[in-house]
Amino acid sequence: MDKLILLFHLLLSVTGLEPTRTIVTHELAHGIDLIYSKIQISGELATFRCLRSQSGLCHFTVLPGSCSTSHVGCEPPITVFTMRQGDTLLLTRLPDDFASCVTSAPTAEGACAQQLAGTVRPAP
Repeated sequence: MDKLILLFHLLLSVTGLEPTRTIVTHELAHGIDLIYSKIQISGELATFRCLRSQSGLCHFTVLPGSCSTSHVGCEPPITVFTMRQGDTLLLTRLPDDFASCVTSAPTAEGACAQQLAGTVRPAP
């Protein structure tokens, strides 16, 4: 059995397959979707999807991961973009620990970094 597991891991490393991580943002108000988006990260590829938005648009801000613990090095963002509901965007070469915010309306500059810093909980 150990040899089978080792063979499986070897095949995954040779083919370049890596585990996929998914980030979902879903906000509801009175049963109505304000924003619903998904980001799937697999290796160096990040797929951003705007599934539903009250405004019909998803406004994304992508920041370095360090912004989730402090405001140091947060500005300027790595990228800021808007996409229509139902659209998909593929990005590569993002830092492994990137952080993101998505809203249904444009936000003030720096609002994403403030939101990320406010959501971090200290480790016990």
